Amino acid sequence: MAAADRIGQTGLIVRRPTVTLRAPLLAMALAFGAVFPAIPASAGQTAAQARSSAETIIQGLRREDSQAIYDLLSPDLQRSTTLERVKKRLKQRDPILSIRIKEVLTGADDSTVEAVLVTAKGSQPLILVLDEQGRLLGWETSLEDTPIEKVASNFVTALSEGKLIEARALLSSFMQTEISPQDLLNRWKDLEKLTGSFQRIRGTVVSSEGGEQQLVLVTTQFSQLTDNLFVILDPSGHIIGVDFPEEIRTPGVAAGS
Repeated sequence: MAAADRIGQTGLIVRRPTVTLRAPLLAMALAFGAVFPAIPASAGQTAAQARSSAETIIQGLRREDSQAIYDLLSPDLQRSTTLERVKKRLKQRDPILSIRIKEVLTGADDSTVEAVLVTAKGSQPLILVLDEQGRLLGWETSLEDTPIEKVASNFVTALSEGKLIEARALLSSFMQTEISPQDLLNRWKDLEKLTGSFQRIRGTVVSSEGGEQQLVLVTTQFSQLTDNLFVILDPSGHIIGVDFPEEIRTPGVAAGS
């Protein structure tokens, strides 16, 4: 099946029949939000409260305090990880030397905090998305030094290992607010019902690079067949869509071939 057909028919969560093949990939990704039930508006944090919550999270990152960070995760994120995983991930980060909060944007039920982190390697942007109680819903860090094919393969690998925090960290901050960890896990499980269990990544091919929407094909071997997962990224290298086929119409390459 042609790449354009595959992308037009599938999406990160569900197929949307109203999306035509001529629609831009970014518009398709943004349209995913419409398939989720609306969250009732609640009294969100004030800008000052959101800033304070963000500073608490960032101080936990600076101290590499895994327990503090785990306690500051939203309930959905806590259910999708463990304290040990948080500790391991913090050890993999460059030490934070300083932090500057640039802007705080408050909404009806969440807040977005834009900041700049300074490490020994230089400055890098950080976006934190907080719920109405100041707990972390999602975040977005710079991926400019990571090739898009690496981002795509890291995403598939993290999903296959059940590392939902790591997988979601590669999504754009918008997509993280729209897709819960459980939604992501369920979609992967649905895929494996069609393809068999994950075996390995056979390779990646960059189909489109440098534009408003970038596309990477991740050739993934499962126990029953091999399928190309289409990973769509924004200009900054964050994932805004993934082709999870809802049915396999054409048999893939036989596993092990």
